[in-house]
Amino acid sequence: MTIYPENEITTQPDGDIWTVQRVLLWSGGWLKEKSGAFSDNHRLEAELLLAAVLDLERMKLYLQLDRPLSKSERDAFKLLLRRRAEGEPIAYILGYRDFYRHRFKVSPAVLIPRPDTELLVESAFLAAKSLTAPRILDIGTGSGCVAISLAAELPESVVEAWEVSDEAIQVALINRSSVGVSNLTIIKQDALRDSAYKGEPYDIIVSNPPYIAANERSLMSAETLKHEPQGALFPDDADGLTFYRYLAVNSRQALRPHGKIFLEIGMNQGEKVAQLFKDAGWRKIIVVKDLAGHDRVVVAELD
Repeated sequence: MTIYPENEITTQPDGDIWTVQRVLLWSGGWLKEKSGAFSDNHRLEAELLLAAVLDLERMKLYLQLDRPLSKSERDAFKLLLRRRAEGEPIAYILGYRDFYRHRFKVSPAVLIPRPDTELLVESAFLAAKSLTAPRILDIGTGSGCVAISLAAELPESVVEAWEVSDEAIQVALINRSSVGVSNLTIIKQDALRDSAYKGEPYDIIVSNPPYIAANERSLMSAETLKHEPQGALFPDDADGLTFYRYLAVNSRQALRPHGKIFLEIGMNQGEKVAQLFKDAGWRKIIVVKDLAGHDRVVVAELD
């Protein structure tokens, strides 16, 4: 389907040259018209895409507003605009997402890091910073954003990250290298296997597992459903609680006494997840709310 006429950005009615300023003025409106359902900040997205084509920081575009675009630059920009108008997440188009002080490579093999998940990192960090050389486990690391952020903030810690997807592991390894942490080990591990929890115990476990319930699928954005890995979004059950049920019972053996687990949850799952851990014998169970007042992280501690 052609959604972008080839001459739409190569010429202007008055014959003027396409400068950075004119391209930005035009492309923000074009994205709004073509992809209004996918974003509420089309101008920002146009700026990010053009900055990527020109290999500039976004704000430096405004120091070069009179710069004319070459044909190759216009063609490259058109391609990115077309991908965004068709609903591809901008993080996948750019190939990165900024998260908790660092820039992380992303691809369709991993979920795009969300600001909500920074609360998971912050909660675990506050607990770990008072410990001496804490051992931390991140279950289902994906891009590695949680494990790498904690490893960077806690250079004396020993961090291990589990991931079952080979493609996701490759992304996480690239991110580990680019951020430059040396205290993180990334391994292939199925977190739903009892044998996974038999090694040296940890002080802290963190996880952002698949948790979206089947009846919430209709609430998801079309671009998320089409482009992001479904296995990282939806567990194999109706209520989205598969991983929490399993971790409530089995992660106990992987923690030291008074060890803690930190779990990102869906906004309607706080009470249910807390009850699962209470029933499994955990104590000091709290539900942390995000800035919007929604349940976002469950914390539980072993005796």
